[in-house]
Amino acid sequence: MSESSLNKMPWVEKYRPKSMSEMALPSAKLKGHKVDLSEELKKFIIIFFQEKKKINDENHKIKSFNRTHEEKEQKKLIKISPDKVAVLLEGPPGVGKTSIVYALANDLNLDVIETNASDVRTKKGLESKLNESIKSRGIMDFISQSKDKILLIDEIDGLYGVADKGAVPTILNIIDSTQFPIIMCSNEYKQNLQPLYNKIHKLEINPLSQDEVLRIAQRILIKEKITNLQEGMINSIIEKNHGDLRGVINDLQGISQGSSGKLDSELINSLNRDSTEEIFLIIRDLFQNVSTLKQARDLTNKSDVDYNFLYKWVNENIPSFIKLNSELAVAYDNLSIADEIFGRIQKTQNWSTLPYFYDLFAGGVSLSQKSRKENQGFRKVSFPRYISTGMFSLNANERLVVEKIKKKYEISEIEAIQDFLPFLRVLASVSRKQLKLVSDWLELDATEKKLLKIDS
Repeated sequence: MSESSLNKMPWVEKYRPKSMSEMALPSAKLKGHKVDLSEELKKFIIIFFQEKKKINDENHKIKSFNRTHEEKEQKKLIKISPDKVAVLLEGPPGVGKTSIVYALANDLNLDVIETNASDVRTKKGLESKLNESIKSRGIMDFISQSKDKILLIDEIDGLYGVADKGAVPTILNIIDSTQFPIIMCSNEYKQNLQPLYNKIHKLEINPLSQDEVLRIAQRILIKEKITNLQEGMINSIIEKNHGDLRGVINDLQGISQGSSGKLDSELINSLNRDSTEEIFLIIRDLFQNVSTLKQARDLTNKSDVDYNFLYKWVNENIPSFIKLNSELAVAYDNLSIADEIFGRIQKTQNWSTLPYFYDLFAGGVSLSQKSRKENQGFRKVSFPRYISTGMFSLNANERLVVEKIKKKYEISEIEAIQDFLPFLRVLASVSRKQLKLVSDWLELDATEKKLLKIDS
């Protein structure tokens, strides 16, 4: 990779470990007992391929037998026990679950086929994506010796419950038929995944200690030749991120690249305040003043705000600035394409396409407003309710609304705030009748009903 590409790369990707030996592995428990995470996962992969070969050989004999005998004498094919096919890594965001899988694959000379469950959500979409994955073969596999693979299903807790009761059986069917071992990742326990928990092993992953996160942060700063961040300042950043290593690294990059000269605690606090003020201005400019793609590019290029953080702010504030349903549809469509592009960037490590990600989530979203008037008046800019640390805040009325949503659907607070509530607000904004239908369905009182109004 060229030096210019490396300079464009976010530090979380640049310093992603290539081997388990390079990782500061978090502690893990299996059925309440501490285990060595590296050894446990290596053992799982090795046993899977041993068992699969044995069973494939046996099933080949059974199929030959069945072809030459009467139907009543036919034998059933053998299946591997689900707990030898799939394993679940459960732990908070930013702890390194996905990095662990890729490092493990590198150590064992395996490819990773990654599917993000929260991107597909529905049974049909999940089934299509996973069925494609379990038989996936690269074109080079047909002219050279193919690598074995790990199927990674990330954010398995992103599946909806009541709306998609068939999603978990779909995953269990995939476990029955896959030729590859499956590692799933989730941020939290979900009641609707209980049938899955009953079939496979769940490894509970804990956050790294503050001392370990500090050592990793210091190593990165040394490699980046950053010498003006003192240990106390780094610890403040670590505490702010609540053990989320990814969030710490993003903050370090943002502060280091967005400042010059001597840094002290007061300056870091000032930078944090300034970045909040800056992002308020960026969001207002994007939605109210930008009229060309070049203007959108100039605005994002001069900003020191992290690309992922800015994306969340744009996502959160679309309903505040865009009112027409036709324009909302275009804005969210551009946002979804931006998501796809970023997914490809993460898989291919081709960071030269990052500007297209910016173009779609910033320029594409703001320019979806074809009917925008010169003077829109004041529009409230809202903080993203879900950030990279997984932390969010609710007032008393919002919490009541979220609880009522959760009574209808088995989803987490994060999903209710990040995905469900914005959708309900757009739905309720169509008309007063639609607002009444939604609020009656959720049994909201007058105060809670106001939360569904986009202008509230």
